[in-house]
Amino acid sequence: MKLNKLYIFLAVIATSLSMTACFEDQGADAIFEDNYVEFEDGRLPNGLTSTYVRKSDDQVDQVDIQVNRVSTDASSAITVTVGIDSEASTAVQGVHVDFGGASVTIPAGEWVATFPVTILTGNIEPSESPSLKLTMESATGATMSTNYSTMELNIAVICESNISTASDVWTATSESGYGTFTSKVTVTPVAGAVGEYTVSDISAGLYAAFGYGTTQQAIYGDNCNVMTFLRPGQREFNISAPAVEPFEGSFDPETETLVLYWSDPNNEIDGKTTLVKD
Repeated sequence: MKLNKLYIFLAVIATSLSMTACFEDQGADAIFEDNYVEFEDGRLPNGLTSTYVRKSDDQVDQVDIQVNRVSTDASSAITVTVGIDSEASTAVQGVHVDFGGASVTIPAGEWVATFPVTILTGNIEPSESPSLKLTMESATGATMSTNYSTMELNIAVICESNISTASDVWTATSESGYGTFTSKVTVTPVAGAVGEYTVSDISAGLYAAFGYGTTQQAIYGDNCNVMTFLRPGQREFNISAPAVEPFEGSFDPETETLVLYWSDPNNEIDGKTTLVKD
C-alpha cells in the first residue's frame, strides 16, 4: 500500500512538471513595445465636466486638456493634431468656446502634454449645457488610441453665490403637519464647494420641542438663487429631499430671505422652512 502511494505521488509531480513546461516564458517578449497616444479624459464614460462661476458678462476662462503617451519608450517626440467633431458638439464656436483646433507635441523624454480650450463663460447661461467633442485627427510618432482618441468636454456655468458666511445668524421658521416652530440657526458655506450651504437645524426647533437635539442639518445648493436640497448633514432623523412639490426653494437677495423645502418620510413630515438673516 505504501508503494502505491509513492507511485501516485511521483505521478503527480511528473504531471505538474510537464504542465509547467507548456507555459511560455514571460520574458522580454511580453513587454509592451507599441507607442500610442490618447486623451487623459477619454477614459471618462461621461466625459470631462468643467464648472465655472460666472461673475461678469465678459468673463473668459480656460481649461487644459491632457494628452498621454502610452508606451515604454519615450525616446522620440509625438505630435498630435486635435480637431472638433462639430456634428457631435453642442458648443458653438465664438459663442460658448473659442477653439478651432490645436497641434500638441509630447517632447522626447516626456509622457504628457496639454493644450488650452478657451471657455466664453460670460456668454453661457446657467440653464445651458454646451458640450465640445474633441477628436484626434492625426498623430506623428505614435498610433492614435482606438478607444481614447475622442473625448467630451462638458461645460457647466453657475452664478456667483454669497448667501451667507459662517458667522451669520438667521431666524428660521418651519411649517409642517406638526405645527410652526421658530429658532436661531446658522447657514454655513460648505468648505471646498461652490454655492453649497449647511443649515444647522432645518426643522427650526421642531425636533427640539420633542426633546431631541438642535443639530438637524440639511445641505442645499444655490444656482442663481434657486435652492435645491443636496443631502443631509449631521442629524438624528431621516431628513431628505422634498417628497411633494415644490421641490426647489429660493433666495431673495433684496430681503435676504431663504425658502427651503425638505421632508422626513419616517415621520410623515413635508416641511417648509423660511429663514431671514438677522
